[in-house]
Amino acid sequence: MSLPMNLRFSLSILALTAASCGISDSQWEKVRIQLAEVKKSDQRYRPQMDSVGRIEGWGSKAVETLWEKQKAIDSTNLIAVDRIITKCGYPPKSKVGELSDIPFVVIQHADDSTLITYYEVIVGAGKNGDLKMKDVAQFQDRALMMQKLPQEYGTQVWIDFKEDKITGKRYDSLYLWKVRDFAHVDKKRSSVGLDSLDKHLGRYGIDPAKGYLIRR
Repeated sequence: MSLPMNLRFSLSILALTAASCGISDSQWEKVRIQLAEVKKSDQRYRPQMDSVGRIEGWGSKAVETLWEKQKAIDSTNLIAVDRIITKCGYPPKSKVGELSDIPFVVIQHADDSTLITYYEVIVGAGKNGDLKMKDVAQFQDRALMMQKLPQEYGTQVWIDFKEDKITGKRYDSLYLWKVRDFAHVDKKRSSVGLDSLDKHLGRYGIDPAKGYLIRR
């Protein structure tokens, strides 16, 4: 699945390979140190938010305060990750080890436009073996859905919030977001380590035996 031409040009700069950027091992060591710091700061307030949220509620002032602090850190981390990727492409496992998933985690926290911008960078990292394709597949589907395009692996479900006109009761309608090649989706899911589409939809309380709605 290709992105529009206006995005492809800018992505051609970002999608450099580690081999082509030619940085030294000592420079890669600096990248590893930087990624380790990003990893640490990415979890600065998130565990605390989880604990406070369970006790005081997710809409509480305490959680809101912690979230604002974490968002400021996330913005700084995204700048750091962007600089690394712009300089020499997505950091490969061969150079940074298990820290190779940190840029992916940071990008996942960003807004929709940022996810779309890094679409091909992340997909490329998955194909190169620097990220788990199981995770990349979900990222890919999410980015495609944001652009109102068909997804590839069927990981995304759309929720419509509606209200009964008679009772006024609010209810949710779940849809499987449209899939590009529905006939072969289970084969594609299996190829990246995902279970069947039926099992996946069952987690949302959608019973495939009764049929399910597809968002088009």
